[in-house]
Amino acid sequence: MEPEFDAGDMEMTTNEAAAYLSGPVGFDLSAKFLRGLRYVSRGPVVEKRGSCLVYRKSTLDAFLRENGSDPTVWYAGMWREVAGQLRAIADSTGDDGFNPLIQTLEKRDPRDDWEPDDAK
Repeated sequence: MEPEFDAGDMEMTTNEAAAYLSGPVGFDLSAKFLRGLRYVSRGPVVEKRGSCLVYRKSTLDAFLRENGSDPTVWYAGMWREVAGQLRAIADSTGDDGFNPLIQTLEKRDPRDDWEPDDAK
């Protein structure tokens, strides 16, 4: 018996996934932006098949439920993680040459207690 097609598991290319996410976001997202999220481990779950990336509608929906529809929130914490990795390297090697870069990266990330509504 062949399984029924489940629209919740519809597969999409990166371009199709970017177009799908553009709806809830309210403006066009590019495939390049979506790939960038993947490179910094901030994007939706993706499957790799050969040289192609495959997104599932159900995982895109789950990503939106968990992270909301604001792309700036999707990147939140990224700079802090990079700074933490550099700090670990500096600590293990004793090299403090990364300190200016670490300080710069930490300034790029919003504070944990920052509320976008307070900026109005």
